[in-house]
Amino acid sequence: MNIPIPAETPDPNIDNPELPGRNPEVPPPPTMPPVIEEPKGDPPSQEPPAVLDDNFPE
Repeated sequence: MNIPIPAETPDPNIDNPELPGRNPEVPPPPTMPPVIEEPKGDPPSQEPPAVLDDNFPE
């Protein structure tokens, strides 16, 4: 027993597809600037790093 399979209906927009999208008359919503997380831990010191000589006692 064979079950009849109906033929597919050709897509009328196959050559010119209508893609869902926004209306070009409506401006896009404003985007938020990226959120920059504050660094964790102590802030960097304002002094330059100390340079230690070989004569520095431990």
